[in-house]
Amino acid sequence: MKLQKELRNHQWKAFRRHPMFERNMGVKIFMFLMFGILGMEFLTFGFFLDKLLLEVGTYTRAIDAFNACLLYLFLGDFLIKFFFKRSSSMQIAPYLSLPVERNKLFDFLLVKEFSNVWNMYLLFLVVPFAFKSITPYYNVGTAFLYIIFIYLLCVANSFLVRIIDDFFKRNFLLTLIPIAAVAAVFYTAFGLDVHFGKYTQLMGEELLNNNVFFWLGLLLLMILLRIVSRSQMRGDLYREMQGVKEAKVQTFSSLSFLDKFGDVGDAINMEIKMILRSKRLKNQLFSMVFMILYGFFLIYKMDDMIQHNLFFSVFWFTFMMGGLGLIMGQYLFMTESSSFDGFMARNYSMSKLLRAKYILYSAYAFVVALLLLIPVFQGKISLLLVVSAFFFVIGPIFCMIFQNAVYNKSPLDLFESGMFNWKGTSSSMLMITLITMFVPVVFIMIIGAVFSSTTAYYVMLVVGLAFTLTSNVWMEWTYKRFMKRRYKNMEGFRSNG
Repeated sequence: MKLQKELRNHQWKAFRRHPMFERNMGVKIFMFLMFGILGMEFLTFGFFLDKLLLEVGTYTRAIDAFNACLLYLFLGDFLIKFFFKRSSSMQIAPYLSLPVERNKLFDFLLVKEFSNVWNMYLLFLVVPFAFKSITPYYNVGTAFLYIIFIYLLCVANSFLVRIIDDFFKRNFLLTLIPIAAVAAVFYTAFGLDVHFGKYTQLMGEELLNNNVFFWLGLLLLMILLRIVSRSQMRGDLYREMQGVKEAKVQTFSSLSFLDKFGDVGDAINMEIKMILRSKRLKNQLFSMVFMILYGFFLIYKMDDMIQHNLFFSVFWFTFMMGGLGLIMGQYLFMTESSSFDGFMARNYSMSKLLRAKYILYSAYAFVVALLLLIPVFQGKISLLLVVSAFFFVIGPIFCMIFQNAVYNKSPLDLFESGMFNWKGTSSSMLMITLITMFVPVVFIMIIGAVFSSTTAYYVMLVVGLAFTLTSNVWMEWTYKRFMKRRYKNMEGFRSNG
């Protein structure tokens, strides 16, 4: 306990003596205020959750309906922590010269997870709900044990996020495993109509009946996560002692098959590296993965709306396929803002960089279109809609995004956190992006209202093909427009940096 207290004191001093202390303190105060507001909303919602579950659910007890939703609750908790939670860390190497066991230093970081506010926000919802829905059927002790069990699962979720995030830093492909697992759960639940809720409801009932095997299973899970986390920390410490920065621990170097495309292939490789190594862009990339999963949920649960609501279907499919271009496209030149003077001073073709970004964004849209062929073959959506939306995205929508990005001259720090960070996103650019999304959709809606949905899809296909086949023309135009105002943009990159 004395060591734990001393280490906490060291971390507070490091925070207090940091040259950016005032700014960091302001951010922490803001974050605690946001968590406080969220906690009050969850607390209020927790008092009425039992009545809501009884009205919308099919169970006679609110706690059974809540247990049926536990899998999706913890999947949501996992995604939130994966995107926004920062792993607690400290420099361990300076302590190695002291008579302190390394495992105690590792345990200090692991124990901190139990007091992390990210593992407590769900308690504001669970505590009032548990006492209102459990005590009428069980005793108060059972309600307490249920709350503790949920809290420990939240902590285990944090350990899992830490482990996966560490794997991501070493090998991007390993991160595809949990993504595939989450996608498989959603597809099995909503695509194959498998009801996981009835299984989690039965497990929750056994937990309420004080089945000791659930506690033993949780204990074994916590021990396993602790062992894996310790092993990863040892690897981090080894690299720290060898002088290898954590940001450089990436096994991904390049996609070798792109080498045959010359300078454009090299530019695509650089773009992929930039996205994977930038915390901000990486968070946005994974948020798009979440939106794809949510899109599939809508397809399988709201297929009538997709088939009969033209605005909803066109808007959502263009958003799913054009996600990478819509989000990254506004940063078309800004992502290189810190080194843009170097680009201009060297014999480097910005035209090839534009071509590389367009190919990468179009490849993302193509992969999403291939995934959408699954519900197409199942008769959930129209093949014409998917094909038309794909060409509409990589044609007129990307053309508008590229033209608008010429005017954005704000700098962008790639290695800042993406949470509550609006740097580089001006209000005018945000409005232009929204207009780029909605104006084409409104245009298609008008055609669909005057004629039919099928006619609107064919118009999308024809317009999309026209812009796609002439992409070299409008990208060259974009390049020339940017070169005319490059000095103004470069001045903006420098003056606001």
